[in-house]
Amino acid sequence: MRAVLPGCLVGLALVGCESRGPASAVAAQPAATPPTANIAPPPDTANYTVSHYGFPTYHADSDTLILLGKRHYWLRMTLAADSTKPLDYAPAAVAGQPFAAPTDTAWQAHRVRGYEGTYTFTLRDSTRRMRVFRQRLHKRDFLRVGSRELVTVSDPQFQYLGYSAGLQALLFSAYFAIPDSDVCSRVTMLLDARSGRLRSLHNAGSASFEATDCDPQVSPSGRAIITCAAEVLRAGRPPISLRRPHAELHATRFLTDTTLLAVYTFGDYRPRQPDPAETGPTSDPTVSAGFSLPDEEFVSTPAQDRAANAFIIGTSGHVLSKFKYDGWEPGMGDVLPRHSSAITRTYYLVSENKDLVLLPKAQPGTFIKLPLKSMPKFQPPQRPQEFRFTLQNDTEEFTFYVDKTQPHAIRLRRVAY
Repeated sequence: MRAVLPGCLVGLALVGCESRGPASAVAAQPAATPPTANIAPPPDTANYTVSHYGFPTYHADSDTLILLGKRHYWLRMTLAADSTKPLDYAPAAVAGQPFAAPTDTAWQAHRVRGYEGTYTFTLRDSTRRMRVFRQRLHKRDFLRVGSRELVTVSDPQFQYLGYSAGLQALLFSAYFAIPDSDVCSRVTMLLDARSGRLRSLHNAGSASFEATDCDPQVSPSGRAIITCAAEVLRAGRPPISLRRPHAELHATRFLTDTTLLAVYTFGDYRPRQPDPAETGPTSDPTVSAGFSLPDEEFVSTPAQDRAANAFIIGTSGHVLSKFKYDGWEPGMGDVLPRHSSAITRTYYLVSENKDLVLLPKAQPGTFIKLPLKSMPKFQPPQRPQEFRFTLQNDTEEFTFYVDKTQPHAIRLRRVAY
């Protein structure tokens, strides 16, 4: 389960670059007209829990139009491998014999070979006439944080995820996968938005087994970043560690600008008895990647199974509330079944086939649990004031009919598989 630049033209529209009109323009407004700053902002209806699973689509030397502050820029990512600079790693635990180094002719050391690569990130203004920065990184830069085996043999892909105004950084995910397989590790990367300097790299683990319901993400205000490496980065403040003793992080998502949800599985790894029938992933010379049974297995006690494992955490670092949540079968690529409603501004989670958990955005840090057995059974037709959504797990499908005028008045239809 596991160079600050002069002027606003190229200043990345960081705070303070906006032009301001003369003060007399404000004074000339009719007294009856309230200042713009006093107009209430529209309700926050965005869904910050959207997942971006799967390998990112990458087009070599393609430009992406991105928004930094209030200005647009063009970002280009260019990836190039260098076959004159081999990289070897041993012993390989997952990569198969197709990636064997020529020096390991009998495949005894399980030595695999990949090649150095150069990854160039170029940022230009919206006219493409002025270059803000160009940064070159190399595969070796990632060997210290990612899985050395996977980084060695992979042809990495990068995904731009957003801009943090608070940290003045561009956020990326780097994916290092064994070719022709779904074995992939993730690295979260931050580049300085003004110079392109590499600010930090964070090992986000296996894309299949570790923090499976987590994407590196910038908070709505841009003041915080989830790295998916069990930490939250904040502007001008120390990182928040999401690690907990005797626990594995399963999901991390922003709920609002000031809160995030972290869900864990509690337990510990214990030795597993070896399986004599398991010969390992690289015994077949045609296999590009494989798995053998791990030396340890994850075991939970009854008390750990009963403990609250879902935490709503403020970006100040404090736990605001917690509850028991079980809505998935732990394993490869699993996610939390959830729904976000712009109508009620609420996130919905089904827990243990027993409760519907409501996380209202209007009251950050709070939750409501509604027992499924107390919900009226749905009888057609759907009422005009109702909207519906469906959540499902491996055994059941739940369709909820929510009254827009009374958000806690919900009718339910359950279908077992």
